[in-house]
Amino acid sequence: MFDFINYGADKLILLLLVIIRTSGLFIMAPVIGDRGIPTLIKVGLVMLLALVLIPTMPGTESFAQVTSVWQLAGLAFNELLVGFIIGLCFRLIFIGVLTAGSVIGYQIGFMFATMFDTNLSNQVSIIGRFWYVLAILFFLAINGHHLIINAFAESYQVIPAGGAAAYDSAGELVIKYTAYIFVIALKVASPIMISLFLTDVSLGVIAKTMPTMNVFFVGFPVKIGVGLVVMALSLPLFTYVVERAMGYFDTGLREILLTIAKA
Repeated sequence: MFDFINYGADKLILLLLVIIRTSGLFIMAPVIGDRGIPTLIKVGLVMLLALVLIPTMPGTESFAQVTSVWQLAGLAFNELLVGFIIGLCFRLIFIGVLTAGSVIGYQIGFMFATMFDTNLSNQVSIIGRFWYVLAILFFLAINGHHLIINAFAESYQVIPAGGAAAYDSAGELVIKYTAYIFVIALKVASPIMISLFLTDVSLGVIAKTMPTMNVFFVGFPVKIGVGLVVMALSLPLFTYVVERAMGYFDTGLREILLTIAKA
């Protein structure tokens, strides 16, 4: 006899867990999870993505073991954490870009030229915001949003719905890859940092050879000009760093998911 009630309950639990993991992705993922996107649109995209992925998933036999609300809440928390980690791995690229912009803005002289970032709920450097927008445009140009969705879909091949759990080994890997934001910041900002350092050395030599010259007054616009020119010339390097960082975090995400699956 066809057990319609239990079949429907299993499907309902599967739909709930997929929606929760997708919600975790949209909370943290760049571009598709930005706060500038209306909440209603995000909810619609979460439901749409969940409904598209459900037919491609394995069976729901494991849900027969769910016997209490607390057990279901634990599964839901783990699913939310998996979606959060997937989105975080790609969000770290943009945090690294903002960090580089903050460093360069301080060195150029734009320390007080800031604007409010709705995603971080904090003031960020105007240089960092410019690089952030540029990184988003490049991210969309090379179909980075497809990479996020593809990584999310493949996560169900590694960690089926209801099969996730939070473990210390996965947390250590997340911390390890989080530290890479400083590597991204250094790579993006290095051309401008080196140029400004050489500019400071040159101004110091001028100050020694021409004591009557007000180097501070002259150096301020010179450093701004040099910084902006070098920043424009280093845009190919910027796009290269962002592209390589995407591949690095995609590989790191697979390692984290495999660690969770084996735990």
